[in-house]
Amino acid sequence: MRMDGCGRREQGSRDWRMLPVALTVWAAALGTRWLFAAVMEPAADGWWTDVGIGWVLAAGAFGAAAGVGVGIAVMRGCWRPTRATVWMTTMVCCAALTACVSTWCVNAVVWHDPVSVRVRDGPVHAVIQGTVRAPVTVADTFEADCQSEARLTRVTIDGVDMVTSVDVRLYASGEQCAALARDARYRFSGHLAENKFGGQRVRLTLDDAHGAQLALAPPLGSRIVAHMQEAFFAATDDLSDQARVLVPGLTIGVLGSERYAARSGGASEIDATYAGQLEERFRRSGIMHLMAVSGGHFVLVAALVRRLCARLLAHRYVVAVATVGAYLGLSALMFPSDSVTRALIMGCLTAAATAAGRRPQAMSALCWTAVAVIVARPDMAASYGFALSCAAVFGIITCTGAIAARLERFLPAIVAEAVALTVAAQCCTLPVQILMEPAIPLMSVPANLIVSPVVGAATMTGLAGLLTAWCCPPVGGALAWVAGWGTKVMECCAMWLGGDDRMTLPWADGVTGAVSVLGAEAAIAVLVAAVGRWRANGRRLQARADEPGEPWQAMRNRYERIGLWINQTPKVFGSWDDRADHSPDNRGKCPAMRRD
Repeated sequence: MRMDGCGRREQGSRDWRMLPVALTVWAAALGTRWLFAAVMEPAADGWWTDVGIGWVLAAGAFGAAAGVGVGIAVMRGCWRPTRATVWMTTMVCCAALTACVSTWCVNAVVWHDPVSVRVRDGPVHAVIQGTVRAPVTVADTFEADCQSEARLTRVTIDGVDMVTSVDVRLYASGEQCAALARDARYRFSGHLAENKFGGQRVRLTLDDAHGAQLALAPPLGSRIVAHMQEAFFAATDDLSDQARVLVPGLTIGVLGSERYAARSGGASEIDATYAGQLEERFRRSGIMHLMAVSGGHFVLVAALVRRLCARLLAHRYVVAVATVGAYLGLSALMFPSDSVTRALIMGCLTAAATAAGRRPQAMSALCWTAVAVIVARPDMAASYGFALSCAAVFGIITCTGAIAARLERFLPAIVAEAVALTVAAQCCTLPVQILMEPAIPLMSVPANLIVSPVVGAATMTGLAGLLTAWCCPPVGGALAWVAGWGTKVMECCAMWLGGDDRMTLPWADGVTGAVSVLGAEAAIAVLVAAVGRWRANGRRLQARADEPGEPWQAMRNRYERIGLWINQTPKVFGSWDDRADHSPDNRGKCPAMRRD
C-alpha cells in the first residue's frame, strides 16, 4: 500500500511526527533567549517592556510556527487540508508558544532576582543560605582551588534579608573545599559577582575563613553515592597516570585530573601537563566523547537487564520497572551532566513503551525528551552538551542505516556498521562542534573504529569496579586495572592520531562556520544521492536494451560469495560429512549415484 508523506511519518516502525515540534521548540527557545538578551541590555529603553515584548514575541512565534508547520506539511506531501495536517500545524504552533512563554518567564525571573539585580551594579559581599548541587571539582580559574554549583535560597546584603532562587557557580579555596558536599545545605559568606564564563550568570567566591558552615547534612542516598565514588577514585590511585585520568572519565563522567586533589588520601598528584596534553590529543583525534558519560552506558546497562529478565522469563512490566530502576541508579552514580539527563529521560520513555507492549520509537522518544527538557529548563536549549547528545542520537537514528547499506558493498557488515555509526554521529554533531571550536577532526572515523572494540568492555568493567570498590577494595582495584588496559588502547590511539596539528582542519568560527559546514554536508549528501540514482538509472536502461531477463549483478563483497559457496556446495556434492571411501577394495569402483 502506498502512503503519503504524513502516512510515512506515522507508520509503527518509523514515527517521526514529533520531529517538527521538537525543532520548533528548540528554535523558539533559542530565539526567545537571544531576544531577551538583546532587549534587557542596560542601553535598551523605551517601549520594550516585559509585557509589550511578550505580546510581540507571542505573535511573531505564532506566525513563524504556523509557517514552519505548513512548510513541513507541504514538503512531506501533506499539502491537502486534512485532519492530520491541521493537528500537526496546531501542535507546532502551541509548542512554539509554550517554549517562548517558558523561556521568557524563566529569564525574567532570573533577571529580576535580588541577587542578579545587585551583582549588575558590581561585586558585593553577602551572607547566603543555599544548597550545593554538584560534586566538588578542580577550579577552572587560578583564583580558587575548587568549584561547584549551588542554588541559593536566602541572601543578606547590607543587612537586608531577601528571598532568592538563583543558581551560582561556587568557588572556594583551602579547607573550605573539603567542607563542601553535594546536596548539603550551608550558610555561605563571600562575594557575589557576575560570571563571565560558564553556564551560570552569577559566581560566589567564599571567604577564606568560615566561608561555608554546614546547616543540614546531605541525605543518606547522597552520602552513599559520594562514598562509592570516593572508594572508586581510591581504587584508581595505584594505577598509571593514563588510567587514573581516563578510567574515572569513562566510568562516571569526570576525569581523574578534575578531581579535587585534597581528597586523594595522600596519593601522588596527576601530572597536570600530561592530563592537558591527553585531553588535547583526544580532542584532535575526535574521541573526546569517551572522556564523559554518554548514552552508551545506558544502552549497555539496559541490554544487561533485558537479557537477565529474558533468562528469567519476566513479564514486560517487570522488565520495564527493572530497566527504569537501573537507569535511575546509574544516573545517580554518574556525575551530573546534560547528556546524562537526555539519556535518562529518553531511556525511561523507551521503558514505558516496553511496559505498554509497544515497539520503542527512538526518534519519538528523542523528540519528546527534547521538548520536555527545553520547556522545563529553557537554558538547556543553549547547552552544548545537550545539543551534542541529541544531535549524535539524531544522526545515528536517521543516517546509520542508509550509510551502512552503501558501505556494505565494499566492507564487511560489522565494519560497515561501525563506520556508518561514527560517520552519522560525526556529521550531525559537527555544526555544534564548530560552534565550540572551529576545527574539524579528520581522523575521527579511524580513531573510533580502533577504540570501538574495547569501549564496551572497559565501560562495563569500570562500572563493576565502581559497584565493588566500596565493599571490596581489592576487587574494585582489580576491575579498575582491567578497565585501564582498555583506556590504554584509547590513549595510544589518541597519541598516535592526534599528535599533529595537521590532524584537524581549521574552519570558520561562530554561526557562519556552523552554517557553512552544514551546507557542505548537505551538498555532499545530495551529490552521493545523485550519483547513486544515476548509476541505478544506467543499469535500468542497460537492462532494457539487453535480452529479456533479469540483469546480472555481481555480489556486493567477497564475504557474500564465500558464504554462498559454503551454503551451496553441500547441495551440489552432498553433505560436508560425506567422506569418499579410498580403501584398496574400492579404488576401481565408481561412487554410488544419488537419486534425489
